[in-house]
Parts: sequence; structure tokens; C-alpha cells
Amino acid sequence: MKEFQKIKDITYEYNADIGLAYASPVRGVWNIVHIGTLLPESHQIFVCPTSCLRGVVLTTAEMGAMDKMSTITVGEDNILEGDMEEALQIGTERVIAELPERPRAMLIFTSCVHHFLAVNYQRVYKVLREKYPDIDFIDCYMNPIMRRKTPAVPSLWRQMHRLLQKTETTKKQVNLVGNCFPYGENSDLNVLLERQGVRVMDINTCKTYDEFLQMAASAANFTFHVTANTAGKDMQIRLGQEWIPMHAGYSYDRIDADLQKAADFLEIEAPAEDEISRLRAEVEASVEETRALLDGTPVSIDYTAVDCPLELASYLLDHGFQVESVFIDVFTESRETFEELQQKAPDLKIYQSLGWNIRRMERGYDGKIIAIGQKSAYFKDTDYFVNVVENEGMYGYRGILHLMELLRDAAVNAKPMRELVQIKGWGCSCS
Repeated sequence: MKEFQKIKDITYEYNADIGLAYASPVRGVWNIVHIGTLLPESHQIFVCPTSCLRGVVLTTAEMGAMDKMSTITVGEDNILEGDMEEALQIGTERVIAELPERPRAMLIFTSCVHHFLAVNYQRVYKVLREKYPDIDFIDCYMNPIMRRKTPAVPSLWRQMHRLLQKTETTKKQVNLVGNCFPYGENSDLNVLLERQGVRVMDINTCKTYDEFLQMAASAANFTFHVTANTAGKDMQIRLGQEWIPMHAGYSYDRIDADLQKAADFLEIEAPAEDEISRLRAEVEASVEETRALLDGTPVSIDYTAVDCPLELASYLLDHGFQVESVFIDVFTESRETFEELQQKAPDLKIYQSLGWNIRRMERGYDGKIIAIGQKSAYFKDTDYFVNVVENEGMYGYRGILHLMELLRDAAVNAKPMRELVQIKGWGCSCS
């Protein structure tokens, strides 16, 4: 079996995340440890067997953030004695007693074994909340057995924002939810909101826990990633805040429609037609400059870099780029996007980065190739790559402009790929 398939030969239901999987040494995507550390004045406790704890401890150590995390080991004796609840409660109380400063919030991660044994951890949290009323406890989950029904990352974004309590809201303040990186000058939405005097809140930019709690007063929550949708929907139901998902793609009309939707709800002025025309012209000029610089050099894209890799592939093809491949494990974009790309580039290679057989891939490419993302750079064995994960704050016309800048830089400036892709949680500065 080949490690890739041509897009014309696969269906929209394609999914590589089934059965035995291959874990490459590409480690830039954030995990729950990195995300949890974004919450200011908080402390994380992972309650797991030793084998599970090894990974989270190493991640935290690499971040230099061991002071923000503690562990409670679950052993065979806890299962045989039936004292899982007691171990959780006593262990948490000991952590609190030994911390140099009392945290404002505690994120307690239970694992698969707690769910296998139907541990009543909610009773434990009730006891802890009564005993420590000055600490906000939130139940979090490290349960890969639920990765299809309730994946760990979407669940964590939801649980972290459940610390917010319903209050009076104002349309002069909004939240950006579910982002590993702060959004700013490379986001059309941020430019629009700040120009109109709307305060933009984001857990990435909150310096204190009290500032984080102020997010409850926002009238709307904007999300850019599929992994944030669970949180956006939950906050709309629980807090009455409007959930406005933004499409982090490359359709000009969709960008305009999303910004208009945001402006309509907040009762502010949307970008004027002359501004949109100017931005479109700037983008087209930048894209053409990039295409001319690449001069037919093939491009490989992967899903760890951008949220819409198929849409990006289609966009680049429309603008004369040679797109060689896409590394993706499940299609989260629309069927229409998939079928359009299927017709446009039927021989486009689709690689399963988690597929067990990709371990046999002869990495590399005959000639120069430019990668957008760490996985495509690793599997194509190229030092010419755009080193970003999770869209890194790019949205709309300004996001495309920045991506083109990064692509031009990647075309001429080699990077030490083997060193960079091994850095876990690329760009994480939570410590």
C-alpha cells in the first residue's frame, strides 16, 4: 500500500485516524498541557498512571513550567482498594498545602481509568469547593479513548471557559476563544474591532485571573478553529453570549461576509467597499510576487499549519502555484471544497501523516520543494518551509498577506528543519 493516494481516488469520508497510528517526531502542535498553562494564576494537576504522567511531565519540563503542574499517580493498588476518589481528594489537598502560593484556579485532569471505573470525581470536586472556596476547581480530561466523541483539546477549551459566570454583557467588548496564539495586526477582525473601539479579550493576553474573569462581560465569542466550536456553543448556551464562528479560509467573499456579520451584531461599521478593494488588490499583488519568486517550485501543505489546507491548496492552484501534496488525516472542510479540489487537481497527492504505513515512506523530494507546515517539511525532508502551527494569528486579507510574506521567506531562507520540528508546542510562551 502506498503512503499516499491521489485525491481523485479517495472519498470525502476519508479518515486516517483509525486503528494503528504512526507518531512522527514532528511536535510543534500544542497539547492540553500547553493550553492549560494559558490560564493565569492557575495550577494543573494530572491524575494518571505513571506511563501517562511521563508525557505531561516531560512537556511541562520542556516549557520550564514545572511550578505550574503537579501529579497524582494512580496505581494498581488504588484500583484494587477502590479508593480512587480518596486518592484524588487527598492528593489535591496535599498539592494545595505544599504550593508556595494559593492558586486562583485548579485544572484537574482525570484519565481513562477514572472513566473505566466510573469514579465519582464530581463528588470530590464538590468537597474541594466547599473546603477551598477561594479556589475555582474545574474538571478537565486526558482521555484519548474518547478522542472521536469528546476530543481532549475541544473539551479543554470548553472546560477552561466554564470558569466564567453569567453576568451583564456589553457590545463594547468581545472574546476571541480557542486560540493558541494572540490575534492582532495579521487579523482583519482585530483591526476592525479595535478601530471601532471594541475591547478584544483573549486568554492569550490576560495577565491576571481577574482579567480573565472579565471575559464573562463580553457580548460575543469569536472562534477561528474547529477545536474551539465546542467552547463557543457552550458559552452561548450557558452565558447567553453570541457565538460567531469565523471561517479561517481564503475566499474573499467569505471574509467580507464574516466581517459584515460581526459588524451587524456589534452595531458597528463594516469595512467600506474602497477598503475591501484596496486590500484585495494588495493581496493579489503579493500573491503574484510570491508566485513569480517560486517560479514553479512545488509546494506541500499540511493541516498543522493552517485550518483549511484544502482551501489553501485550491487558492494557490487558482493563482498559478504548483501544489504537489497535502498532508491531512481527516477532512474537516466542506464537501464542496473537497470535490472542487478533486476536479481541479485530480492527481494531487494526499498523505496520511498518522497512517501506519507512512513510517516506510522514503522521505525527501527530487529537487527543491517548499513546505507550509512542519509535517510536510519533515516528510518531504526540506529546510525550505513555513514554520507555523495553528494558523498563528492569521485571518482574512491581512492573514493572507502575512502568509505570502512567510512563503517568500521560506523560498529563499533555509531553516534547520530537524531541530525546529522537535520543539514541542511551537511558539508556546506560557511559561
